[in-house]
Amino acid sequence: MMKRLPVPTGFVLLTALLFAVSLHAESHRATRLGNPATRFAPPISTPDDLRSRFSDKKLKADFASVLRQWGWRGNLRDLHHAAATAEIEDIRIPVGTTMPFMSSRENGRAICLRNVLWAGKEPAPALAFNFSSNGRRYRCITPKACSNFFVEDIGPEPRSGLTISCTAPDEVLANRPAQLCLVVRNTGNIPEPAATVSLPIPAGATVTQTTDAGALVNGAVRWQIPALPAGGAKQICAYFVRPDPGIFSFDVTASSPTAPPVQTVCETKVTGLPAILIDAVDLEDPVEVGKQVIYEIKVTNQGSAPGTRVKLVCTLPASQEFVSGSGPTEVTAEGRTVRTVPLPVLESKGVATWRVVVKVIGAEDARFLVDLSSDQFEIPIHEQESTHQY
Repeated sequence: MMKRLPVPTGFVLLTALLFAVSLHAESHRATRLGNPATRFAPPISTPDDLRSRFSDKKLKADFASVLRQWGWRGNLRDLHHAAATAEIEDIRIPVGTTMPFMSSRENGRAICLRNVLWAGKEPAPALAFNFSSNGRRYRCITPKACSNFFVEDIGPEPRSGLTISCTAPDEVLANRPAQLCLVVRNTGNIPEPAATVSLPIPAGATVTQTTDAGALVNGAVRWQIPALPAGGAKQICAYFVRPDPGIFSFDVTASSPTAPPVQTVCETKVTGLPAILIDAVDLEDPVEVGKQVIYEIKVTNQGSAPGTRVKLVCTLPASQEFVSGSGPTEVTAEGRTVRTVPLPVLESKGVATWRVVVKVIGAEDARFLVDLSSDQFEIPIHEQESTHQY
């Protein structure tokens, strides 16, 4: 339902005005400016005049009242500070512009008129300045003819920000590639034209591959990420290999010319595998019956992790009998079975050597059998050495 209201006796900015009031909003149409009975304050012509209006202590409460009626959520101190310090420019309000509100007076009281359409015959001269308050940007415009002011919300205050996160496998085998992926996110409200991500290469590691043109620079992988829009994200990855067990620690930094640096850390445990090589040789061949032969059993851990509780079980052929044994652990025999006490640890690349001395008691092409087992190899590793006995 629409209702036509009578024209008030005074109007801050206007001498001719039509009010249109609906259930949800009001609107006004202004055709002329500067009525002394309704203007907010005397006319202005220069930036100094405008600064004088905003610094007038008598008007301070009126500024606050108009903005409160409008429902403005900014800080009044920010407005007055900008009026005193910001650059002020001359503008012209185009005909047909609808202003969100405008200050006015009614019987001397400061009031707020909403949705004011400038319907004059030509653009209205005004002074304007920009300012920020509570995270948003505003433009304050004051027509020169009447000192009526209004404030336009021109959007969030520009804000730059980055975050970075990383994902890596919890565990990877030595000499196997570990994939590290990083996600750089623009948490600001403006595009980020150039972000840099730097990933120092962990000690002992080798970079085998990168995505998105990651480059090796001074011991680090670096990416240049152009044109990251507000709210946008970019994933980049690199692959690392480390030969020895240990912890990969990735300490990553992202920065840009406008956003402060951000960091993240993630880790990958590099685990090894034991790889046992067993080599049994007779130190003399052929051997005459009645003589002794020495078998040297060399165990080498070729893997990247220690072997634990490494032990040997040797089986003598019927044509041999045990004499003695030696090595890093005790050697014992029971009949034709010779055993070593388990070696607690055989480090990666470590070597352990046992010797078993036997007496030849019969002629044959004999087979000396060795079985190796450990905590890591429950199924024994077999080795045999042939000896010609005559």
